[in-house]
Amino acid sequence: MKEDILEQIAADYLNLNGYFTRTNIRYRPLETDPEWNGRQDGVHSDIDIVGFNPLKSPPQRVVVVNCKSWQDGFWAQWEIEMIADHNRMVSGRERWRAYRELASPKWARAFRLKIAELTGESKFEHWIVCTRFRDPAKEQAWIKNTEFRRNLTPHLRIVSLDTIFRETVQKTGTTPANSEVGRLIQLLKAALPESFS
Repeated sequence: MKEDILEQIAADYLNLNGYFTRTNIRYRPLETDPEWNGRQDGVHSDIDIVGFNPLKSPPQRVVVVNCKSWQDGFWAQWEIEMIADHNRMVSGRERWRAYRELASPKWARAFRLKIAELTGESKFEHWIVCTRFRDPAKEQAWIKNTEFRRNLTPHLRIVSLDTIFRETVQKTGTTPANSEVGRLIQLLKAALPESFS
C-alpha cells in the first residue's frame, strides 16, 4: 500500500537523520492478553513508521511515528480531551482509536511488543508528526500526559511539517540528497532562492 504523503516525508526525514525505516507495520493485541476482546481486537491497526538508528542510544535509537495529515492541523489540547472521553465520536469513530497505543493499555502492550520484536529495544520515542501544530503552547500537556506516558513511553514528541522542512533545508547542501524529500527541497532552493534566505 502506498503511504500517505506525510508518512513518506516523515520516513525521508528520519532517513536523512540516519534512521533505517519501515512503514505500515500491522499489529494487534495478543489473544492471550487478559483484556482480549475478539470483537474489538480482531482487526489489526498499523504503526505508520518505525525508525532505527544503531548509532544512537536508547530511547533515541528507535523512533516510532504516528502521522496525522489533517489539513486543519493538530490541536493537542482538543485531542487530549477527545481521547479522555472514550465514548467520544469524531467522524463516526471513537476518537481514542486514532491513538490506540497511547489511550489503551491493551493496545500499548501490543505496540511495545511489536517494537521490541522489530528492533530488540524496549525504550523508544513516540512522535506525532502533523501537517501543522495549531496549539504549540499545549505541547507540554501532550508530552507530559500521565496516561500516555504510563501506557506507552515517557518519551513523547510532536513534530510539525514546518519543523521537518526547516531542519531539512538547513541540512541539505548542493550534493544530491539521498531522499526524495531532501532532493525536492534542494530543487526548490535552486528554483526559488529568495524563499530560502
